[in-house]
Amino acid sequence: MLLDTYRNADVPLIEAFDTSYPAYFLHPLVEYNALVNHVGIIDLTHWRVLTVAGNDRASFLHNMLTNDITALADGEGCHSVITAVNGKIIAELFVFARENDYLVLMPSGDLAEVLTTLEKHIINEDVTITDLSGDFGVLAVEGPKALNVVKRLFLTGALEPSKNRFGIVSGGFETFELSVINNTCSGDDGYHVVVPAAEVARIREYLVQGARGSDGLSVGHTAWNVRRIENGIPWHGIDYTTDNFPPESRLDHTVSYTKGCFRGQQTLGRIHNRGDVNWLLVGLTAGSDVEGGLEQLSAEIDGLMSENRLRARADADAARFDLSSVFPAGSDLFAGEDADDPTDAKPIGRITSAIVSPRRGGPLFLGYVRREIIGSTTTIRLSGERTGKILTVCDLPLAQHSES
Repeated sequence: MLLDTYRNADVPLIEAFDTSYPAYFLHPLVEYNALVNHVGIIDLTHWRVLTVAGNDRASFLHNMLTNDITALADGEGCHSVITAVNGKIIAELFVFARENDYLVLMPSGDLAEVLTTLEKHIINEDVTITDLSGDFGVLAVEGPKALNVVKRLFLTGALEPSKNRFGIVSGGFETFELSVINNTCSGDDGYHVVVPAAEVARIREYLVQGARGSDGLSVGHTAWNVRRIENGIPWHGIDYTTDNFPPESRLDHTVSYTKGCFRGQQTLGRIHNRGDVNWLLVGLTAGSDVEGGLEQLSAEIDGLMSENRLRARADADAARFDLSSVFPAGSDLFAGEDADDPTDAKPIGRITSAIVSPRRGGPLFLGYVRREIIGSTTTIRLSGERTGKILTVCDLPLAQHSES
């Protein structure tokens, strides 16, 4: 929806989310800083937008999705998953209850499979599913000052953005209606704005201008990717696929184990009761944290800005933060000395995402390790070009350095 806007502004583009997506707007470091300390505007127009209407919509979605849909009152929402019968993930969904329907946002995945899975289970139910992905776009406003920015969308003062996670408020903006949802794609405080497609570019510019008043910026893929990994948020097709279960992919919170029958319940219930997933997606660090990581980041940003070299350094720094070329997805993890000669060794895990984390001042990974490794004394080592590098399981979201 915004591709022409980016091209006209000479924004560097990369292939991500099955589309051309901004790598950065000004500089990854500055955008990361805006997201962490101020506010960032993130393009989510690749997200799919659906509505589910009809008298049986609540019970239908309740039986199809993993979370408790019937518990949602008007204006409330939840994070859920639709799974195959065997409990493996088809797609993440955010579901929001409105007076006459549910608004459903799908971050990524196979939309055709989701629609087919839902529609083939409509037998005698009064349910209508409508794909509005071409008619509406989603924009994210995230960071500690996000509320200041989205408040500008309700200039009359008659409405206030919800302060409850997944709360949704809809209202008029000039001649059209938009919805503001308390939600995050980076792991920080934030709001998502659902806008008619014809107004997306204008509302994005309106939000960007508002963000600048709070020291905020547009945020591209590089800074967003770094921040979501620091906060332990998995991405479809990268950190989990249709071969994964929610409990092993940091998505166990999307499953209600008390709501009764739902698609995939038998497998997921057994996993929950026995705790027998073989793999867990975790954070992994290499070496010790660099003290004062965020202070060093701040000093580096100040230096770049004072020398007016932000854009000139941006390409090099974008590559510097993305370690996927050095540690590609699927890189095997081994126990102990097995990494030195992995020919006959059995991997105990694999890398899915790799970055340099400003918060910890060094490499940070998302990856799967065998469940029994967590909390054990087993040494985890990464093979390949970095043979001998010892990795440690870490808690996510990352804690802030005390020096900062």
